[in-house]
Amino acid sequence: MTENHDLLKCPLCEGQGKVRGTDLIEFFSDPELKARIEVYLAKLMPKVPESQEPVGVGVQKERNFEKDVHCWNPELPMWRRSPKE
Repeated sequence: MTENHDLLKCPLCEGQGKVRGTDLIEFFSDPELKARIEVYLAKLMPKVPESQEPVGVGVQKERNFEKDVHCWNPELPMWRRSPKE
């Protein structure tokens, strides 16, 4: 009877399978588990050269407001221009 209470829903297959609690305890008590996980994750990580600097995404160049206010794009149609133009 205690064997039925020991069954747990499998977290990996969204409850479609059954796992015994004692099996989980045995699996997670393995002292080499952390080393195996680190090796596995190291294989998955993409190799990034350390010499390259990270590039910012969406970085805007500095704009001069005083200059931008007084210039306009003559190629824009009249209905697309701002009232300030």
